[in-house]
Amino acid sequence: MGRRSDIIAGLGGATPALRRYARALCAGAGQAVADDLLLSALQSIGARIRARELRPADLGEARIETYATLVALAEKKLAGAPGPASRHPPIVHGLASLGFDERAVLLLVSLEGFGYDAAARIVGATREIALGRLMRARAALGAEGLRPVAPLEGGRRAASHLRVVK
Repeated sequence: MGRRSDIIAGLGGATPALRRYARALCAGAGQAVADDLLLSALQSIGARIRARELRPADLGEARIETYATLVALAEKKLAGAPGPASRHPPIVHGLASLGFDERAVLLLVSLEGFGYDAAARIVGATREIALGRLMRARAALGAEGLRPVAPLEGGRRAASHLRVVK
């Protein structure tokens, strides 16, 4: 197998994490919408790699490009999407109340475990802007009582509402 085919096959293994991110990014808009976005992003990246428009150095680079494509597609598709239904848990409503940019950065860092530089690159912003969006998102969730990690008495921390699941 060639290098391009190895990277494309590796992206197939990253599909569960990409699906998790897409569904969280859609914040109640529906699993079908999230799955369509994921499929479009994977097809786009695969086509760009095959056509040699995109020459990632390794799987990590291809993964970042795939998340960036997913974010760009989601931003366009979710512009007029309805919010979550009343049956969704409070965290989904909290995520839906955030602006798209804040939600994207928060989920990249908190859910997917990307560093600040990689998250900034994925959303197409500088590191400082991405950090500002992350701080606003955390503050907004904290104001709604959905802070990812809230301190308790005695220095202990409460269980996180947003956890990294691998």
